Amino acid sequence: MTEDFDDELQVDVLANALRMGKAEAGDLMESLSTRLQMILPDSTSIERAGWFLSSNRPVRLLTVKFDECNLQLEREKSGSITPRLMKVVRGVVLKTTPINLDDWMKTLAAELNKSAQHNSNTLAALKKFVLG
Repeated sequence: MTEDFDDELQVDVLANALRMGKAEAGDLMESLSTRLQMILPDSTSIERAGWFLSSNRPVRLLTVKFDECNLQLEREKSGSITPRLMKVVRGVVLKTTPINLDDWMKTLAAELNKSAQHNSNTLAALKKFVLG
């Protein structure tokens, strides 16, 4: 039971750290894409909007791939953000479900926690991210 509580606490701390990044950077997608690319460079893909020579190329699509699911944030033309959860089996996306942003953040934190338990490099990057 203590181990489950510790895991839940770690997920909550990580989710709160991800939310703090929103306030610091002023733009959720820019902040998350930078941080996630630092933590999981091989699992994070970023597509930018705008003309390739433009000085302002905001993140249009952020996708983070995990073993059992992919998480995606898409900035619509209207400026709204659409979070999606994709169920993955053997590398194939079987189902894509729109979810709310809080659930997306919690799922991201839980998946990062799982990934950190299996990969020491991810654990080190997460500790640096959360502790500063």
